[in-house]
Amino acid sequence: MAQYHDVGYKLLFSNPEFVRDLLLGFVPHEWVGQVDFSTLEMLNGHYVSEDMQGRHEDMVWRLRLGREDWVYLYLLLEFQSTPDRFMALRLLSYVGLFWQQLEKQGQLTRDGRLPPVLPLVLYNGLRPWPHSTRLGDLCHPAPAGLQAFQPRFEYLLIDENRYPDSELSGRQNLVAMLMRLEQAQTPQVMKAAIDELRGWLVLDDQTSLRRNIIRWIIGLVRRRTSSGRIPPLSNLLEVSTMLAERTETWSERWLQEGMEKGQAVLLQHLLNKRFGPLPEWAVRRVEEANVEQIGVWAEAIFDAQSLDELLGAGEA
Repeated sequence: MAQYHDVGYKLLFSNPEFVRDLLLGFVPHEWVGQVDFSTLEMLNGHYVSEDMQGRHEDMVWRLRLGREDWVYLYLLLEFQSTPDRFMALRLLSYVGLFWQQLEKQGQLTRDGRLPPVLPLVLYNGLRPWPHSTRLGDLCHPAPAGLQAFQPRFEYLLIDENRYPDSELSGRQNLVAMLMRLEQAQTPQVMKAAIDELRGWLVLDDQTSLRRNIIRWIIGLVRRRTSSGRIPPLSNLLEVSTMLAERTETWSERWLQEGMEKGQAVLLQHLLNKRFGPLPEWAVRRVEEANVEQIGVWAEAIFDAQSLDELLGAGEA
């Protein structure tokens, strides 16, 4: 189901409306007000690294900055349960390969230079992103005379779970609505957000956008309720009606899912304080545990001498 969720995000951000609202609502830079959003164009975002392994989590868009020059958005959708400490290094490599491709194709600026690129990570993991966005923070300090030769690179991080509902509500922004739906604690709250969304998407040329949003919402509901039995739905009114009709049936499961998520995040925080940064196997074990098991681990956390002792061997 998580893989379906990742695909759903990629489907949403293949729509120029989502990319426009991402830039307008979450990139606090003056140049965003100077671009021509009518020129938004998605490029082939699947580039190949030196080891010839394809990457399918990245998307590349371009749009005009001024009358003639392009600015590029390198968007990486990150859903790993363990945030990547070396994300800046990954993105430096990706953007470098992308620039190489532009240079080979002759897609340079009017004065023959490489065009500007915004590397942006949209993160939707349970834990807050704990790592620096600057490449320099990953590198050992260079001695005097060598510092000038070290690359400077930074990416823009948008950590969805750091935006409270009070900051997201009241904004007619598709990405803000996406975050509100993700954070909805009950079917009633999700229904209210969907009813608001219905008022935004009424134009005939938004049919494809509405269809993609409906598919994503259905996937979200399935993850929340652990139910695959959802009838075909063709519009947002039908989605809203479905939520209203099944509120009593799903509310208990929804609250249980929310409780498990909250307990898992809290336990991970405590484990990190007790044992240091968590390996992937430990994060996965906590996220897959039920509330009762999480409670058992929480009670034993200060008696255990190691993660292996508390959670079980990492290879088990």
